[in-house]
This record gives sequence, C-alpha cells and structure tokens, in this order.
Amino acid sequence: MTRSFFTVIAALAFTSAGFAQVAFGPAITATQNLHGRFRQERHLKGITATLTSSGTFVLAPGKGLIWRIEEPIQTITVITPAGIRQIVNGSEVQRIEASRAPVITHFYDMLNGALTGDWSAMHHDFAVKTTGDRRAWRTTLTPLRATDPIVGMLSSVVIVGGSMVDSVDITRANGDSERLTFLDQAISDVPLSVGDTLLLSNNEIIPTD
Repeated sequence: MTRSFFTVIAALAFTSAGFAQVAFGPAITATQNLHGRFRQERHLKGITATLTSSGTFVLAPGKGLIWRIEEPIQTITVITPAGIRQIVNGSEVQRIEASRAPVITHFYDMLNGALTGDWSAMHHDFAVKTTGDRRAWRTTLTPLRATDPIVGMLSSVVIVGGSMVDSVDITRANGDSERLTFLDQAISDVPLSVGDTLLLSNNEIIPTD
C-alpha cells in the first residue's frame, strides 16, 4: 500500500471518528453522505519546503470514500469495501483489492464504523483521549502497538473541532508530519451524483460529472 493511500484512509477515518465521538451517537445515517473541501500540508524530515495539496471529498456510509486532489495534480482516490483505486488525469494507475490487503478492510471497517457511531475498531488500535465539549473539543489518538506494521507508523493523531472536525494533525514515527484542514463540510440527504455512484461501484472511472 502506498503512503498516499494510507494518508487518505487514516485521515478520513480519524476525521469521521472525531465527529462521531463528539456527536455522542450515530453521525451519519445510511442514506446520507458527508462532503466538503480539504487542504493538506505535509512536512517531510530533511525537506524545508511545505508540500501542499487541496481538493474535495465525499464520504458515504456503507459505500465508501472519494478523495479528489485538485491541486497540484488532479488525482482521485476511491476507497470501498472492495479495495482502493487511484485515478490520475482520468486513467486508473493503481488498484489494490481488499482480498489481497487485509489492512484495507480493517481501515474501511474503522471508517464506516466511526461514521455510524461504532468506535470498537478505533479503540482496538488506539488509546483515545477527548477533552472539551460539543462546541470545542480535542481528541488525541495514540497507537497501542508500536510494532503494528501500519498503526505503528504513527506517533500520534490530534483531531480538533466543534460541530464538525476542523483539523487533523498526524505525526509519524519517522519524524514526518502533516495537517489536514477541512472546510465547507456538510451532511447531505441528497443522493450521490451519477459520477460518484459509478466511482464507488469500483468498476467505472468517471473523474467528473
């Protein structure tokens, strides 16, 4: 699994989990979806420049996640129960079936569970500490097993928000770090667009509507 795939899975799982935790119950129903914009800033050890990207995302319980990077290069990452695909400039460049990489299933279960208020998968991997209230809160996730091949890559994850998650700061064990800032988030009852529905079918490639 590539680093970018893990970043998307982790960030959205943590973001959804933070929202569910503060909501004290199911965050999104099976007929709704969460959508918004994001800005990602990455700081890599040994590199002084900040690497930035931005785009939009759509998260649908039971269906999956569409993470669209618009700048600096148009890239779509699609995560479903079946696996992960990455599409660059309209062409699929990578596909990882969940049956070949069990970690994908694990993180998808974490993501989907958090969306519906089930934190059991998150607590299996992280110590969770939350302070504040619904208006202003902070959740810190610390890996329980440093030897875990995936979760062990992280040092800590700090989620900050109010009615929605505002930011996610991920610090990696190797000294790298990144911040995701979320904007214009909304939970919608409107069905997914035709293009997004086809993307989540895990068969079609429809970069835009």
